[in-house]
Amino acid sequence: MRERRLLLNRDFQLLWIGETLSDIGSQSAAIAYPLLVLALSGSPTQAGVVGLAKWLPVALFSLPAGVLADRFNRKHLMIFCDVVRLLGALSIVLALALGRPTFLQILAVSFVEGGLFATAHIAERGALAQVVEREQLQDAVARNEGRAYAAALIGPSLGGLLFSIARAVPFIADAASYLCSTAAVAATRTDFQVRSVQPRRPWSEVRGELLEGLHWYREQPFYRTTSILFAAGNPMFVACYLLILLLARQHHATPAEIGVMFTISSAGGLIGALLVGPLTRRFSSRALLIGGPWLAVAVLLLLLVVHNALLMGVIAACAEFLAPAVNAVVAGSRIAVAPDELQGRIQAIATTSSMSLTWFGPLAVGFLFDRIGSSSTTLAVAAWGLGLALAATAAPSIRHHLPGVAPIPAQDL
Repeated sequence: MRERRLLLNRDFQLLWIGETLSDIGSQSAAIAYPLLVLALSGSPTQAGVVGLAKWLPVALFSLPAGVLADRFNRKHLMIFCDVVRLLGALSIVLALALGRPTFLQILAVSFVEGGLFATAHIAERGALAQVVEREQLQDAVARNEGRAYAAALIGPSLGGLLFSIARAVPFIADAASYLCSTAAVAATRTDFQVRSVQPRRPWSEVRGELLEGLHWYREQPFYRTTSILFAAGNPMFVACYLLILLLARQHHATPAEIGVMFTISSAGGLIGALLVGPLTRRFSSRALLIGGPWLAVAVLLLLLVVHNALLMGVIAACAEFLAPAVNAVVAGSRIAVAPDELQGRIQAIATTSSMSLTWFGPLAVGFLFDRIGSSSTTLAVAAWGLGLALAATAAPSIRHHLPGVAPIPAQDL
């Protein structure tokens, strides 16, 4: 019944379809930008810099994006982000038609695209509580998690395929995805935030506005604890992808096998997202929050004895399986609890904290793999996961958390 009401929610479906197309376009472009740089300059270093420029703004701009999402109309902000990204993609198409884009242009467009992706994501998260009913929030977050996994599954291969047709094609498709997203968001009828009768505060008070969001977190032990666990856990999950790549290469897997391996691993998260509804009805929030890291530890240890690339993909898929349910429990209840006027800042703080150490995972695995070997590195990653599992099991705020409490009024903060 709950899923049926969500399926009949016109505005959520419009938002979901539009952002799905936008996410697929972004994932395609994430591959197309480095491919274009390699085709034009042949420099792996420049390709790496462009890849960094794509994702670095997520860490740099999430907090300012949260302030924008609370200060301005969230629907208009999302449309603005899509329009500017559309123009950026078209600028690459135009430059290719007229000759060749410069490295600085590609770098700038990639950087702006990454920053606007973060802004649109936070604005959408902040709007979710107005678009869907309270009891549907976990399912809505799960659908969005599934969208992200599907985009990660489809986007890179699609980007590579379109680039093989012609260099401009993936950027034309990216621009078209933003056009569809703009139209979908504009067609929604719901206001994306509660209308405020208070005058907007001057920009000099931005620091104070950020502190309001941080103060909210300080007063919420469950969300503070889960943010710390996510900040420590995300690097481990990202590190797992590099680990299975290195292990597969060590065991002489072909490039085609490695590609299928990553497809299988991404499918694990997608299947988990599709099953969030049954999982959250069958298991308690605490069981999911604690079971996620314990499952990851158990399956990661199998990498010590499994040498087949496809089976490694299955192991990574199992490790990722409960992640969408965990995210749905935490993000869904956080959106329900947070006051609307703080939604943007609270989502921004959650995004920034959870992504703050992601870069450390691949760096640590690469360093350890070179120096202590594959088995010891696998044990180190499993020990990392064990620490997370023990911390989640012992955390008092997780033991006593009951999702669905009433929102805290802003004046009480």
